[in-house]
Amino acid sequence: MRFGVGTGSFRAPVRYGLRAALLATVLVIPQAGADTLQDALVKTYQSNPQLLAERANLRATDEEVSQAIAQWRPRISINADYAKIHSESKTDGLPRSLARTEPWSADVTATQTVFAGGRILAQRRQADASVSAGRARLRSTEQSVFLDTISSYMNVVRDESVLKLNEANVGLLKKQLEAAQARFDVGEITRTDVAQAEARLAAGLASETSSQAALKASRLAFERSVGEAPGTLDTKPPVPALPETEVQAREIANVQNPALVGARAQEDAARYGIDFAVGQMLPTVTVQASYGRSGQERGPAETIGDDTRLLATAIVPLYQGGAEWSAVRQAKEINNRARLSVEDARRATDEGVQNAWEAYRAARSSSEANRQQVKAAEIAFEGVQQEQEVGSRTTLDVLNQQQELLNARVALVRTERDEVVASYSLLSAVGKLTAQDLELPVQVYDPVENYDMQTWRPFGGATYEK
Repeated sequence: MRFGVGTGSFRAPVRYGLRAALLATVLVIPQAGADTLQDALVKTYQSNPQLLAERANLRATDEEVSQAIAQWRPRISINADYAKIHSESKTDGLPRSLARTEPWSADVTATQTVFAGGRILAQRRQADASVSAGRARLRSTEQSVFLDTISSYMNVVRDESVLKLNEANVGLLKKQLEAAQARFDVGEITRTDVAQAEARLAAGLASETSSQAALKASRLAFERSVGEAPGTLDTKPPVPALPETEVQAREIANVQNPALVGARAQEDAARYGIDFAVGQMLPTVTVQASYGRSGQERGPAETIGDDTRLLATAIVPLYQGGAEWSAVRQAKEINNRARLSVEDARRATDEGVQNAWEAYRAARSSSEANRQQVKAAEIAFEGVQQEQEVGSRTTLDVLNQQQELLNARVALVRTERDEVVASYSLLSAVGKLTAQDLELPVQVYDPVENYDMQTWRPFGGATYEK
């Protein structure tokens, strides 16, 4: 063991340089003007194609109500025809006979369904239930794309921090290798110590490369969700307000979880499907009124006639080969399946809330434990460096403790990411991860607006896009 002025002349500067560099990697200060998580969610809400496509899908579902309502309205048609007929006849011994006639006709017919066995009402109610299910799907899609954005946002924050830690670690390892080489040159340590420093540097470079690739993938995922590449991100987004207890979370989910809400709406639609099937076996009564005019020109003469009709028709199905009864049985089984799907959705929702609650608790506890681990690792690293100064610790001891400190800091970065994502996952599980619930500064899409505009619209092909 060697001590002296020569030894301390390069040990102390290296030691304090390493300490300063390590501290610099810990202080991650959010920059002014950084993009916040709220900014990312706003951009997602306004431009995410998956969300916009689901809105269009809901607007298409709204048209099912309009089509059902149309069955109550009269059907009006106009028919017209016109012809020119040239005929020629010849009888033996008589001159050839030529004739030209121009018959024409036009009529307008209006047909009104008076009674359809309740099928039209059932179809309207079934369409309304489908709209409710579609709104639940839209809410589910909104939550899904928001959670994707939050995850990709926090992944970028995490991977940028991990990359900075690995880059700083590589810089420290390079300095340690230089110090080890200098000490080897004066005979204080062996070639083995230098090789250990070289091996640890190679491992650090490999970790740096891996973290660069991970960051690239996270940035691409962010760009896909948000629509643009991430800039400088706020590294400490706030955790949202959450239910106070697990019981409260489960109660909220029972009312608001979109998967459960959608399953209940599908059950309603299936129940009205039974009414529609039964209506196929009931009478149908229609009333038809028509007015027509026809004429025919034959040479200089023209004949014109008017025709006015009022017709009531009743169709009573007696036997259709058993198909109508099969349709009723089928509708009942579809309703039975939908009813069981509600129970399955309820159980899945309850399980999802409990898992999300436990995941958030675990992530929060892990973050606190990792903060304590980082503090302890920093103290240990400082102590090992001091002990190396007096020769009671080897180069490998310092390298190992430095790796422990790096691992602790990386673990803290990861658990802080997990804590934020888990909090929003819990919101998603209860059904409150929406623009309205998060109070985002956007004009919230209102599906009722299109429904009210289009369902009673009797004509016109313009669509409402927003």
